Amino acid sequence: MRLVRSHAAPVQDAIRRHWPRFAAISALVLAADLLAKEVAVRALGLTSHVLLTDRLSLFVVYNTGSAGSLSVGPYTWQLNVMVTLLAVGMIAAVVTPMALVDRRATRALACITGGALGNLASLLWGPAGVADFVAIRVYGDTTVVANLADFALWGGAILLAPVALLLLRLTRIERVSAKRAASRIGILARPRAY
Repeated sequence: MRLVRSHAAPVQDAIRRHWPRFAAISALVLAADLLAKEVAVRALGLTSHVLLTDRLSLFVVYNTGSAGSLSVGPYTWQLNVMVTLLAVGMIAAVVTPMALVDRRATRALACITGGALGNLASLLWGPAGVADFVAIRVYGDTTVVANLADFALWGGAILLAPVALLLLRLTRIERVSAKRAASRIGILARPRAY
């Protein structure tokens, strides 16, 4: 019984440490995104266009499709809701294990969750869809229009990259250790030829 408790204690400590931080960052990203969308819609409306640089401008575009304004037919809205809820559930399931490996995972996963929930809330309760308002001209006439939730999603993915690399490195180390242990066992188990 003591052995079980000693292994459970670090996990419970990690939950107590990482979940409040995860929830706070997610809530902060969600609130900032919804506030930024509201300010953009009120300040810019549907007709205003503010040119900041030759590649950066502000104007409101409503996205009713999936990420990147993709449409997958008449059930795009329902699919968005289902995929977002599934993704948030999967993230919630891995926050603690990933935080035990690398503390940076908590922040990265919280940014992704807050961004996903921000766009989901806008999709569910926004009158015309998700308001995108930061336009970045990539090249030629190709322009990406995004919102704070999108930047949080992208930023979270970038922050998650070193964590993913660390997990890959640890997996390789574990495989090598397992192969060495298996080869030692194989050598010891082989009968000796006299």
